[in-house]
Amino acid sequence: MLKVFIMEDDVQQLTELKSITEKIITKLALNDSLILTFDSTTSITHALPEPGPENIYILDLQINYNKRAGLQLGQLIRQSDPDAIIIFITVHDELLYTTYKYRVQALDFISKDQDDIHQELLKDFRLITHRPQLQQANVFHYKSYKRVNTILLDDICFFKSNNGNTHSATIYTTDRQTIEIHQNLREIIKNDPRFYRVHRSYLVNPHTVKNVDFYTRQIEFYNGLTCPVSRRQARDFFKLVRRLKHPQDAN
Repeated sequence: MLKVFIMEDDVQQLTELKSITEKIITKLALNDSLILTFDSTTSITHALPEPGPENIYILDLQINYNKRAGLQLGQLIRQSDPDAIIIFITVHDELLYTTYKYRVQALDFISKDQDDIHQELLKDFRLITHRPQLQQANVFHYKSYKRVNTILLDDICFFKSNNGNTHSATIYTTDRQTIEIHQNLREIIKNDPRFYRVHRSYLVNPHTVKNVDFYTRQIEFYNGLTCPVSRRQARDFFKLVRRLKHPQDAN
């Protein structure tokens, strides 16, 4: 699901951008996408989502007569959401190369004077939907202290809750490392359905599971690590793992 965040301080132009985006989403059959609009930097910064390649930011470059405010906002977004898409809409074409100074890595820089903003945004959205990161989002973004870090999905075995801190969890990796993160299991599963809650204290990546033992109620991973699975979840989780390993037997 794409999440589109539109920031424009002119209400009329904000409405027009939203309408254009809605038409593009309909044309490309991206019907489960979410569009949110904002008319101030304060409101959008308070609504920043979990980082991910599905996040798209369409930002006005000039905000409240400050022609660099959009760049500063883009810089803030890029620091917290490294894989997000950023598109600038502006009357200031001369600031194109300034984006490199701010290290925003914008996908596009569309002039408001352009005859057809719709066509330019349509090209961008078509490019976005063909991104490998979006088609196969094989990374997991996690909070560690005051930073957002990334780990390959295939490097994760499971998450374990931390009894001493209900706001954190520990990642157990395929190379037997542990990483403490500032997210609990409930937050992780809410924002990333690729993981499976097998136990109240464990969240598992089914793609790295080797075997599920019904008798001992243990999950074994390819690197030899194990974790428990509850009696209630064991059968359904086993079926899921079997479907992943043998999709031809799904029926």
